[in-house]
Amino acid sequence: MTQPFLSLVSRADRWAIAGTYTLTLLENLCMLAYPALTGWAVDGLLKNSYRGLSALIAVWLVHLVVSFVRQRYDTRVFMGLYARLAVHTVAEQNSRGHGTSVVSARVEMMRDMVGFFEADVPAMFSQVVTVVGSLVMLFTYDLEAGFIAMAVLLPMALVNAWYWRRALNLHRGLNDQIEREIEDIESARLLRLRRHFGRVRRWHVQLSDSESWTWSVTELATIVALVVILIDFTRSPGFSAGAIYAVLAYVFDYLEGLDHAPTLVNNVARLKDIRARLGR
Repeated sequence: MTQPFLSLVSRADRWAIAGTYTLTLLENLCMLAYPALTGWAVDGLLKNSYRGLSALIAVWLVHLVVSFVRQRYDTRVFMGLYARLAVHTVAEQNSRGHGTSVVSARVEMMRDMVGFFEADVPAMFSQVVTVVGSLVMLFTYDLEAGFIAMAVLLPMALVNAWYWRRALNLHRGLNDQIEREIEDIESARLLRLRRHFGRVRRWHVQLSDSESWTWSVTELATIVALVVILIDFTRSPGFSAGAIYAVLAYVFDYLEGLDHAPTLVNNVARLKDIRARLGR
């Protein structure tokens, strides 16, 4: 999926993008460590030990510095990349004989593609690290909680597979309409404009409705899993206050990570259609 985009990116840009993703990964690892470190700090303070608290503060400061650098760095990298690719897109689409309406729409689509690599790929990193990392930590603390959390993955995968196919079709129709937008505006015909924007509205509504159904099914499965985990966990003896906090935090992080899956599916489906358009 990324090859046509990356073929337009220089070696220096690739290294810069890799740098932003490395910083993002470090941020996510820091966040993954917070529940365990907080639990360690709580247990330590109850025993008048400050080692856990010191470790928590140290990781927190590292996270602060990494986040500060990443936020300043990635905007410069991706906005510079978009400026160069926008010029390339205009020249290439004009050379293929496309009209102003199509060229303008595809320049905006190139902005969406760069935005995907700037925002959605890091979000994907975050989601994978959160879901996989939290699941591993749950298994570390309590095997049954880990297996219950894993059970949520089946209904989530089925409903998102359905949404993937539907989102592809809906984005194809929406982008077809968007590519005609400037022609419709230039016509200055009221009926044509109403028809155009009515169709744009309809495509967006169908996308929103489909995503809401997908999110609702995922959320229902996570609610059931949370209730079962809480009942099971409270019946397990021998957990310290810090361990109880850590397990609950990892449960909520895991389920929250799954909740973001429909949005990610929608964004990838949009990018897939954009990639096909920019290649023709």
